[in-house]
Amino acid sequence: MAVVPSKKNDYPPYMYDDGDRGGFVVINPISNRKQRFAASEKASAEETALLLVKWVRGERHARLMDSGKPKIAGVVEGWKRDRLPFMPWDDSTRKAHLWKLERIKRELGDRYIARTDCVFLTDWLVFCKTADAWNKWRYDLILLWQYAVSKNLTASNEPEKILDRSTSKKLEINRKVRQPLDVEGFVAIYDKAPTFLQIAMDQSLITLQARTEICNIEHAHYRDGYLYTIREKTSGDSDMAFIRIEITEELDAIRRRSLMVDGVTHLPSSRPFLVHRSPDRERRQWTEGKPHWTYVNPEYLSKAFADARDQVERFKAMDARRRPTFHEIRGLGSRLQKQRGRSKADIQKLMTHTDQRATAIYLQGGASALRDEDYVSVSAPFTRAELLR
Repeated sequence: MAVVPSKKNDYPPYMYDDGDRGGFVVINPISNRKQRFAASEKASAEETALLLVKWVRGERHARLMDSGKPKIAGVVEGWKRDRLPFMPWDDSTRKAHLWKLERIKRELGDRYIARTDCVFLTDWLVFCKTADAWNKWRYDLILLWQYAVSKNLTASNEPEKILDRSTSKKLEINRKVRQPLDVEGFVAIYDKAPTFLQIAMDQSLITLQARTEICNIEHAHYRDGYLYTIREKTSGDSDMAFIRIEITEELDAIRRRSLMVDGVTHLPSSRPFLVHRSPDRERRQWTEGKPHWTYVNPEYLSKAFADARDQVERFKAMDARRRPTFHEIRGLGSRLQKQRGRSKADIQKLMTHTDQRATAIYLQGGASALRDEDYVSVSAPFTRAELLR
């Protein structure tokens, strides 16, 4: 940064006479913006210039001290390399954390970690609208700083100084504002949905499975009269995450529909997933990391649902936070089944709510370690027409 010479030796740097106008000018060496002072404000001009001198010297010293110190982007990459392999997370949880880490890297990556304090991070977290989101983002920041402290890259774990937030439903901000999905809303969205989304919606309504499980259903999972599925979110905690659903005519019809594309029947080997779509363009970044090029990511399924939903005037006019998501289909299906006389216990089993037995086998060897008898048998007896009538 160049020091602006003063026209008189007794002026501090960055200050000079304002020429024919009279008075004085102080120029910011970073932005080059000028601040003018009247002739009677000489003392204020000198004080401002001296503060600028002090600030510039401090910045120069800090930059010298920062030479060779790591930035947050490097800490993120180091954590992914050294710590991520040892985190006991399932695939969906791992993806959620990685998404957060990539945003941290993108928005904070150029900052030196040793010069990023809890005050700055608290201000950065302002985008979190709920206590749950706040606490989850805080947790990921704590993990990064914990790693940095262990590597002697910074002196303290600044995110730990950020106060967490209560998730109590007594606080209005933590109460769910999203509107439950009803039959009329389901039908209206369904009419706007592409074929792959309609298949996913029908499957979720009837089997009460969530978006990740819906996206991961393969034709190979249909065997001996059952559909075998694993609820990834609870697979590390509950044996009820492992269920086999008795295949009804309705479920078999959904499966047959999934193999029909443009009026042509495809082999399961060419379309291995129940919910699938052909990308508009086969770009490497869209297929990289997918189990198959026609696989639909859960995030894409949610986006497709939101796109169809927002074409419905009723939802388009609604506040964004109140619009139902794909996940609300599970709630709708469970309510409809209860109205038609199904027991709460049977509904809970279909929704994979909770018990423990085969979990240890699964954790040690993955899905391949489970035998068919390790899955809990459940049924999905209703047709779409019966539920929506």
